Amino acid sequence: MALEFHKYLKDMRVRYTSNTRKLCVILKLPHTAWSKIERGINPPPKPTILKLFSRVVQCKSYEEVELFALAKRWRPSPNTNRPHELLVPPAEAISILGEREYNRRMEAAYEANKPDYQHKHYKPLLPVGAPSKERAKVEQEEETETIIHAS
Repeated sequence: MALEFHKYLKDMRVRYTSNTRKLCVILKLPHTAWSKIERGINPPPKPTILKLFSRVVQCKSYEEVELFALAKRWRPSPNTNRPHELLVPPAEAISILGEREYNRRMEAAYEANKPDYQHKHYKPLLPVGAPSKERAKVEQEEETETIIHAS
């Protein structure tokens, strides 16, 4: 399996610190955005932020080169736009929570793995009232871009 940007970034960060909140203060990034970058949901940050990150975590020069190379080849995580597995309530909880609360928690689970902004690998879904031709075109593009990995 090829090395992935978000895993490499997280490994470098863990060597330096386990406290992502302090790192985010130094990098001037929201903690939630950094979390999504480390999970592969959001794309890599700007090169200036990556450069600052590599100085903060005291990367060696070859590690910094590898970090930038992986950032160029970045692809979103397969978990993008899927519910976060730790936040999904079990179906049996509907009777306890009620349908409204269950649906609210499911929406939160999807929101946790939704990119913060549009980029070349993520386009938000069209609204329900969008013309059917546009919707069909988007669905066709998604089908052609889907890659299935055999395990």
